[in-house]
Amino acid sequence: MREKVAHHYKKARTYMRARKLPFALIIAICATLLLTLVSLTIYKVGGFYRYDLSRPGYEKERTEISTAPADVSFNTTSPLSQQAVEDFLKPLDQHRKNFDAYNAFGSGGLSDEDLRLTEQAPSTAPQ
Repeated sequence: MREKVAHHYKKARTYMRARKLPFALIIAICATLLLTLVSLTIYKVGGFYRYDLSRPGYEKERTEISTAPADVSFNTTSPLSQQAVEDFLKPLDQHRKNFDAYNAFGSGGLSDEDLRLTEQAPSTAPQ
């Protein structure tokens, strides 16, 4: 019995050695199918399919997605006035404040406040 198993094993081994490429392709295709099946199962069971807005039937949701804010344009033909300068500097100061508050090399660079993950309550202190 043992000799029979050894003979079949040796025969299968020589058969596979002679045909390495087809077996490698079959194994690669089977692995690809298995991994695709696992990923689709996770996609369906995990509920991630609900977040896929590219599916048919989500045209309304796709249109509701907000786009990037429109660029602020300033009137370049009117005379320069104090109010025009203040209107220009107000958003610029806000952006500068945001950059100054962010410290890329500090330990708090990834804090919730810097990443704006927490909602900060408006200050009620008298100014």
